[in-house]
Amino acid sequence: MNVDVIPDLELGKAAEHMVVADLILSGYRAYLTDQGIPYDVVLDHADTLFRVQVKATREAKLIPQRGARGMGYLFQVRRSGKGGRRLYADNAFDILALVAIDIRSIAYLPFSERILQTVQLRPPRYQHHSRAERKRNIDQFPIEAVVSVLSGKPPVLSTRPAFTSVVASEQGRLFEIA
Repeated sequence: MNVDVIPDLELGKAAEHMVVADLILSGYRAYLTDQGIPYDVVLDHADTLFRVQVKATREAKLIPQRGARGMGYLFQVRRSGKGGRRLYADNAFDILALVAIDIRSIAYLPFSERILQTVQLRPPRYQHHSRAERKRNIDQFPIEAVVSVLSGKPPVLSTRPAFTSVVASEQGRLFEIA
């Protein structure tokens, strides 16, 4: 998939839809919000609404770091708008959903005043140097952990449904059942 030809606005919409789909498939209720609201998705869990801000990046980039180079996903999480003209307030939303479009992976982080300007995450299965201070891969931040932190309850990890392929000859039967 060549994500370079997709306009930024369409890419952002795709990321928002990916987050809603991921949350629903994880057993949560999730809804897209309207334009002009400072967050993109509402997560409804146990009668508590969490505001989710979605940030997307097209692909991993080469990141030089202390002499070592590696691939990583960079997200500007403190700013909004084209070119990052606006700064988010500390209480603008509760959860960050960081989407790597090229591999269709999402990392969920709680948003707080302590979060840095830029979040850098490595691709799944990235092998960190043994002396690396932080070992953060994009697939190591499930939504269940964030909901646990924000709600103060122990996490209940969801079992994601296995995707099954439907053979063309079985499609008619499936539509009859539905």
